[in-house]
Amino acid sequence: MKYIQRFLVPVLLVVALAVSGWSILKTESEVLYRMQELSLWLPTKLFFKTSTIYPGGVLTWAAAFMTQFFFHPALGIGLMLLAWGIVMWLTCRLFRLHGVWQGLSLLVPLALMACLVQTGYWLYYMKLQGHPWVPTLGVLLSLVLAMPYRRLPNLWSKVGYIAVVGILGYPLMGAWSFLALGLIVMMECGTWSVKRELRTPLSALVLSLFLIGVVPPIMVHQFYGQVQWDTAWLAGMPCFQYGKTDCPEYRWAYYAIVAAFLLCFCQFCRGGIATGAKKDSRPNKSRAKSGYDKELVWGSILVVALLSLGAWGVSKRWERDTNFHKEVAMTNAIHRLDWEGVLHVMLSQDMGPLMPPTRVMVMMKNLALFRLGRAGDEMFRYPEGAEQQHAPWQVRMTQVGGKLLYYHYGKEGFCYRWCMEDGVEFGWSVDVLKYMTKCSLITHDWDVAQKYINLLKKTRYHRLWAEQYETYIRHPELMKEDEEMKPIIPMAEFGDRLDGDNTLVELYLMKTFSSGFGADPGYQEMTLLSALIMKDIDLFWPRFRQYLNMHQREEGFRVPRYYQEAAYLYSMLEPQRPSELWPGDTNAQAMQRLPFDESVKSSYQRFMDFNTQCGSMNEEQKKRAFQPMFGDTFYYFYFLVRNQKTN
Repeated sequence: MKYIQRFLVPVLLVVALAVSGWSILKTESEVLYRMQELSLWLPTKLFFKTSTIYPGGVLTWAAAFMTQFFFHPALGIGLMLLAWGIVMWLTCRLFRLHGVWQGLSLLVPLALMACLVQTGYWLYYMKLQGHPWVPTLGVLLSLVLAMPYRRLPNLWSKVGYIAVVGILGYPLMGAWSFLALGLIVMMECGTWSVKRELRTPLSALVLSLFLIGVVPPIMVHQFYGQVQWDTAWLAGMPCFQYGKTDCPEYRWAYYAIVAAFLLCFCQFCRGGIATGAKKDSRPNKSRAKSGYDKELVWGSILVVALLSLGAWGVSKRWERDTNFHKEVAMTNAIHRLDWEGVLHVMLSQDMGPLMPPTRVMVMMKNLALFRLGRAGDEMFRYPEGAEQQHAPWQVRMTQVGGKLLYYHYGKEGFCYRWCMEDGVEFGWSVDVLKYMTKCSLITHDWDVAQKYINLLKKTRYHRLWAEQYETYIRHPELMKEDEEMKPIIPMAEFGDRLDGDNTLVELYLMKTFSSGFGADPGYQEMTLLSALIMKDIDLFWPRFRQYLNMHQREEGFRVPRYYQEAAYLYSMLEPQRPSELWPGDTNAQAMQRLPFDESVKSSYQRFMDFNTQCGSMNEEQKKRAFQPMFGDTFYYFYFLVRNQKTN
């Protein structure tokens, strides 16, 4: 039985870690890739110096270094699992966990896993550099610092070591140095359970508390003037507060780290007492009579119960919001120019049950259809909605998709503006530098583009990207053949000015396009689409007329379905308007010219007939009744999709 415990428990723990890694990869691969895009690590002295102007800067610098490996999610998670394995091994060594009690060490990685998978929309709002890796490295370094303490020979060497950890650990690790001191105190108290010598544990406890109380304010006053006093004890820790909204539930995973170590400490004390107790040479009568080891059985039950509780806690903290994962996956697909992939994600149930989409999802879906040239025929075949993001604060489209949308719709000034604001507010990232590079190229700011390219060339995984775009500085004409930039450049020539969007990305884009005119076919169709989405009849007709004039002589030309439906509906609502398309024609003659398919006319008639049948219903009841038959028509969108808030 002794050998079974010795080998079986470690194997089971390794299997548990592997299952945890597989679970993260299965559901969070897109999020992990996005994490490294929203991070930055550069192998330069300036970057290191910039990182270390705050307490705990070395830890966050190292965390940013590790975060870049999420470029390959499997590699990044593999490295994190390796770190968690080392954490478990050190925990077992530090607290002398043997046999089945080694299972308690798995509680620490479970808490670290919760720290990672609960991120959600903090992905866009977290200011802590390298935040995905900070808890893991903080715990790992705390254990490493605590391990040598046990081998120190006397009280004075131990007191000196605690002072070194408390004083030097704060600038290196920030508040995580307090965890190292706490582990040292736990180790001393556990030793006291055997030796019953109070002087050393009491000295360690008093000195550690003194250092925790004194070191942060002194360090902040002397070396870190930019840090506020009330946050000195939280340096190097993630801040789960946005504006006036405090989110304490996100701190529970960090409390769980401390709780996991306390449970290991309790077993350490219990094991110490048992080891120090007077040995009884008589045979274990209870075991001889019963045929089993009560210690093993009850210990196994307790460990399994605690691990089950830990797994349940991870599950409760796991951010499983379908729309969040779809937003991230759609963003990554757009970066790959995988427009079909964007549409697939919109309707996919692989990431969870279908929910009403957020506005940024709808905007990215419309962008994909626009790039594929199918918006006028397919736009309303996808769910419409304005679901709020699953976050305790109001998430703005400027953070989760504004830069992307502005860039692809030719509003490079706004894209650059929000990149600059995000860089200053939340820290510079690969994502920000890439957009600023592309915007500078499109606006022919070659020196500015070269500056950002030089930074990206220093990164581990984005050097090839930077070298590709550096070519456009020497050969600008090649940008017109770039698959991504080719449709953007003409749109950027029309009305790309920096005025005010009040953080309302969708409303600004719709109003700007719906009131514009342009000779470029892509830009002109976007003005028509925007007028259609805005449901503005006065804006629609001039842009519809321009669309007909630009395309009606093309061989095989056909007006897309939703443009037909809008024109037909508006001509029914205001019969005199079609004659404005062809001055001199009567309304009847204009109606004959309009290219309406019979299916458009018949669906309109069926819609109105069904509306008569549902006359006694309120609007919500009509929405449910009309959806199966008419949910993919402009008629349904015009009459029954209302009050969708933009952001």
